[in-house]
Amino acid sequence: MTRISTNQLYDRSIQSITQNQSELSDVQQQLSSGKKLLRPSDDPVGAAQVVRLTEDLDKITQYKRNTDLLRNALEQEEVIMGNINNALDKARTLMIQSGNGIYDKSDLEAIGIEIGSIRDEVFGLMNSQNSNGEYIFAGFQSESEAFTYNPSASGNKYSFAGDDGVNRIQVSDAVSIQRNSSGKSVFENVAARLTSTVTAQSGITSVSSMITEQSKFDSFHRNNYDAVTSANNDFRATILAGNQIQIDNLGTGVTFATLPFESGKAFVFNGIEFKVSGTTGNSFDFQLDPPEKKNVVETLNDFYNALNDETLSSSEFNEALSDALIGIDNGAKVLANATSSLGGRINVAQSVHESNLDLEIANKSARSVIQDVDYAEAVSELSKQETALQAAQATFSRVTGLSLFDYIS
Repeated sequence: MTRISTNQLYDRSIQSITQNQSELSDVQQQLSSGKKLLRPSDDPVGAAQVVRLTEDLDKITQYKRNTDLLRNALEQEEVIMGNINNALDKARTLMIQSGNGIYDKSDLEAIGIEIGSIRDEVFGLMNSQNSNGEYIFAGFQSESEAFTYNPSASGNKYSFAGDDGVNRIQVSDAVSIQRNSSGKSVFENVAARLTSTVTAQSGITSVSSMITEQSKFDSFHRNNYDAVTSANNDFRATILAGNQIQIDNLGTGVTFATLPFESGKAFVFNGIEFKVSGTTGNSFDFQLDPPEKKNVVETLNDFYNALNDETLSSSEFNEALSDALIGIDNGAKVLANATSSLGGRINVAQSVHESNLDLEIANKSARSVIQDVDYAEAVSELSKQETALQAAQATFSRVTGLSLFDYIS
């Protein structure tokens, strides 16, 4: 038989009570904190999962902030582009009115004032800033204006001063979305009207040219312009016997057309109307002018100057009007494409945001299963531990109260 000493009896009883108190305290902490895991040692695997899930939830919180900032930036840009588009629509209407042939000088001056106001409005919108004072369309050079005005410049007076850099914002682990649009792609990279110029003449009494079918000429220009060999852009029209005129490419030697000809009367070649006075053997040269880019503010400014230039002939004004209309139309197309891109990015941002919300709910649910207390279970466990502690305390009191003298009568 094993003899239990008094010290052992006390030690075991105290140990039992202490353990029950500790377990009861843990249950009380679970109920008060709402957390099942009070320390990593309670469930090492579960604790590691909670850490990973918490890190994922922290990232999702940051992605949600990023998405809010992104959508604000894109929506602001969308509003600005919409205002510019409205201004260009109004300018186009005024341009068409100016070419109706019944407006006098005072009417054109009034239109010129409106065009000037629209030009200044568009210029200001292209230099819009966000809430941080950054120029939205300046690319990476957001500390300075995207577009500048130099009245003494020999060429374009309104020019792009930024770069084509774009910032991207991370909205999920796998998706980053373009935050800004560069003014170079939205406003600067706009094709100007394609043109042709008479460059020389031999024996011709007079020659004039005008593009009367722009779409047909544009197609001819795109199919035949040679950016590498400039000689291939030069043509010669030679008057032949039998009331004909032949058009050859000076660079390649290819004959493009032989057309009916009558001196002093117009003929059309691929959208270009020529009016020539001359006889057999006379010739003139013309070229396909290099394609140019011109931002919409410069287009508006050129037309503003044309409206206020009293020295322009009717045909010169019509050419300026054609340049302006095509420049505005091309600018509106580029702007429409940029606006569509904005809408696409906003939709992607919204879709990713909704996906992040679903993922956040799933992760919170998974974390809750691991670390959050089940109150019904915890309350039951609390009652159990209280009973166990009371039993241990009662037993301790009974056992330590025993004495040999209690059995001596």
